[in-house]
Amino acid sequence: MRTAILARLAQAIPTLLGVTILVFLFLSLTGDPVRQMLGPEATPEEIRLLRTELRLDRPLPERYVHWLGGVLRGDFGRSYTTKRPVAATISQRLPATVELAVIVMFVATTLAVIVAVLSARRPGGLFDSCARSVIFVFLAMPSFWLGIELIILFSRHLGWFPPAGRSDVPLTAPGGLRAHFAHLVLPALTLGIGTAAALTRVLRAALLEVLGSDYVRTARAKGLGERAVLLRHALRNALIPFITLSGLTVAALLEGSIITETVFQYPGIGLLMVDAIKQRDAPMAMAGVLLAAVLYVTINLFVDMLYVAADPRVRVGGKASA
Repeated sequence: MRTAILARLAQAIPTLLGVTILVFLFLSLTGDPVRQMLGPEATPEEIRLLRTELRLDRPLPERYVHWLGGVLRGDFGRSYTTKRPVAATISQRLPATVELAVIVMFVATTLAVIVAVLSARRPGGLFDSCARSVIFVFLAMPSFWLGIELIILFSRHLGWFPPAGRSDVPLTAPGGLRAHFAHLVLPALTLGIGTAAALTRVLRAALLEVLGSDYVRTARAKGLGERAVLLRHALRNALIPFITLSGLTVAALLEGSIITETVFQYPGIGLLMVDAIKQRDAPMAMAGVLLAAVLYVTINLFVDMLYVAADPRVRVGGKASA
């Protein structure tokens, strides 16, 4: 298995390198950020000096090699708009997105497993029919619309939760913990409802497929109870597609849900990327996209390892795992 992991890491290097090239080219072709930074009243000399300072007067390949060398040293450059180091800004914003992603995935996976198991236990029954209807409704809801409706209901009319932002009250202060989680409720609901619906649909379908297999019928014929068949035999073998979707969902959440963070003005990675793109802040945007690529590669590797834990029959890298 170690060989397979190293081989997967070796395959990831060209992928990440290709991502950096494409992102650098696309953002370099969006226009000159110098005039936007200095404004329309800037003199030609001021424009020339700033272009030289930002190395925008150098050839494109030279600029890419210089940027990539800095990335390999952990230096993503400085933001065009804030003048702060990009790495410091991302480190400041990332905990907010990680916290939101952890809460969403914990609640969504727990609900998905419970609802999928109950639905698959009696397919076509009352609970299963209601659950499928609710799932389709939640999957059809656009996240921006759902977020706005939650703000109108729970913030404007009921006044239960704040409509936007993140609490800046220290957790140790009186009421700090309550204020902190109050700001998380609406963004977590907006992301969690659709996530739970998608995970439930995939796991329910996998469970129904496994429950119709020969070895499950054999287990039932041997006298095992329905609960033991469902939880001990069917659920574990139905986890492969569920793990795949969960891994991709975690990567997307960690990179930051752009729409949700924008609706709630939640100060995470997603909102940071929106602001960077609007302001043509190339160093910040390139760092965000590279972070997303690294997260996807890392989590896909972790998902491959979970495959083996869930089902030892899965082969990784062309060899049976021990």
